[in-house]
Amino acid sequence: MLKEQKGTGIINNMKKLSIILAILILVSTLFASCANDTKPSGNKSNGTNEQSTDTGDGKYYGFDPLPALEDANGYVFKAYTRGRESGYVDWYTMDFTADGDENEIINESVYRRNGILSEKYGITLESVVSPKNQRELAEASINAGDQSFDMIIAEGKSVAAMAQGGYCVDLKTLPYLQLDGPWWDQHANEQLSIGGKLFCTTGDLSMSDNDATWICVYNKNVWEENNIENLYQLVRDNKWTIEKVEEISKQMKKDVNDDGKMDINDSYGYVFEPFNTYALFYSLGESVTKKNADDYPELSVYSSSSAEVYDIIMDMVKSRDTYYIGWSRDCTSVVKDDRALLASSTLWTIRNLYTSFDQDFGLLPMPKRYADQPYVEVVDASTCASLYAIPTSNVNTDVTAYALEALCRESKDTLRKAYYDTAIEHKTMRDVESGEMLDIILANRCFDLSMIYNWGGWYDMFCSMWTSSSSNFSSEYDTRKDQSINAIQGTIDEYIKNN
Repeated sequence: MLKEQKGTGIINNMKKLSIILAILILVSTLFASCANDTKPSGNKSNGTNEQSTDTGDGKYYGFDPLPALEDANGYVFKAYTRGRESGYVDWYTMDFTADGDENEIINESVYRRNGILSEKYGITLESVVSPKNQRELAEASINAGDQSFDMIIAEGKSVAAMAQGGYCVDLKTLPYLQLDGPWWDQHANEQLSIGGKLFCTTGDLSMSDNDATWICVYNKNVWEENNIENLYQLVRDNKWTIEKVEEISKQMKKDVNDDGKMDINDSYGYVFEPFNTYALFYSLGESVTKKNADDYPELSVYSSSSAEVYDIIMDMVKSRDTYYIGWSRDCTSVVKDDRALLASSTLWTIRNLYTSFDQDFGLLPMPKRYADQPYVEVVDASTCASLYAIPTSNVNTDVTAYALEALCRESKDTLRKAYYDTAIEHKTMRDVESGEMLDIILANRCFDLSMIYNWGGWYDMFCSMWTSSSSNFSSEYDTRKDQSINAIQGTIDEYIKNN
């Protein structure tokens, strides 16, 4: 009897323990669920597992905070920025100082970040706007030893040319710059370096590199009306391929006005801009150059695989009865009128032109060629994205580097968050899945020096494919091979001589 009572007590205790454990599991599950339901504000483009800022150990995303620097207190951090007249009007510098011209939420985040820099570090930001010929004026200023600006914010091809000419400081040599921090773009750091030196880069302090990233967008009205399969799931299952895009496009083409020709007035599965050709070349797994073991670029554009990819793209640009090719506003009008399912453009187009649409739409990465390949999203860092560099005329590089590091760090939870979570996800995107897709897009970006320097004219060649009569990649390669190799070596030689 006593034994039976003892056994019953054990059973009852076990039941109580089970109930307690169940409650604990339930509570932890609820907390986990809440955590998962909250969209992380971090830009995943750096390829790092970001830690919360609230770790209780004084760390900032796992890194030590910047030490106090007395010389930074009262420092006026002046940047030579892109003005509207300096080329490519839509890509002027809008994220260094708050001028009120940009999206209100973005402008407020810039204002708030700059307030933090002032209060926390004693740093004030000042923009010296270039009206035109930014590179030429900057080089003249540097040659003259002018101290009118501490940093250059310019289009990629201008900054790269200045770095080649010896006008920029190797960022890896500067104290205070924590370039491996998640607020710096690790793709840019890795892919923009030459010979182990890094003269320009970008990170959370800038919106333009995000804006210049090539993506796909799809119209949900058209998607629903045509009973198309779940495109997000195709991405998750690694089945979002160019073959799938071709399949959908051929099914959806329609001569709406029955005039016997396909043009801007008709319906398509996929519409895209001329520059989309080089974005596709990269997303389908190819590249013009690759780095060798010494971190120098080498020509890698030609292979049996790249020739096949060239043929795929050329077939698309020639199939005007299946695909519509036009500039961004023309493509946008086709999507807005519910006459296209898919469109490819930069995130700038989505952020600025699609916000006024009544219909819902979602984001997708660029299609890849094979399921086992990674998604690749090329960044137009030649003319669109801005890169950041410190001129060799700067006589106070330590304080400038400190200010630049502080600027990028403090942008992570201000400017980057406003761009990522608000300006795009809440205002432009209209579903949770698009945020998931944006994570994939920004985590797989590509900055190719060959597109910035246009070695061998490959950038021009890809951008003109839509009007080209050539369909032979081998002949294109033979024509450009020696010119490309010589141009690459010339750039390397200039880097070595001037730096």
